[in-house]
Amino acid sequence: MQQIPIATSAALNPGVVRFNTDGLILLGLDGVEKYIRQIRRAIEQQDFAAKQRAMDRVQQVVQHLLVMLDEKLPVAHLQRLDSLYRYLLLKLAHVNLFSDLQGIAECKPILSDLRLEWAAILYPFTNDQRDRLKQVDFAQFLLG
Repeated sequence: MQQIPIATSAALNPGVVRFNTDGLILLGLDGVEKYIRQIRRAIEQQDFAAKQRAMDRVQQVVQHLLVMLDEKLPVAHLQRLDSLYRYLLLKLAHVNLFSDLQGIAECKPILSDLRLEWAAILYPFTNDQRDRLKQVDFAQFLLG
């Protein structure tokens, strides 16, 4: 049986500084999506115990991802990631209080932007490309 060599993230783009937790971050975001799907199902089925278990877990994962942000990240990325994680926690708290299915749907663009921001760190592209893909605009959010 032939073994395929596993390329490290540094081998993919040698000019980019890599952080040793990038795979764990992506796994964490996958976990967040999984728990959000569980919360949606639990709300639809009115299984509030299951909703609370999934809610506790998703909040723990998001809080962990927030706390573990590396201060070595570029400041603009660090601020954006911090804001996105905190905004997601705010949305999740709203969903928890009101069992709001619309609030669950509003978590999707936040997760997309988190993935986009991490992709910009791990696989840089121009700011114009990144800005066009963003879905959450904090300036607009704060102005109402």
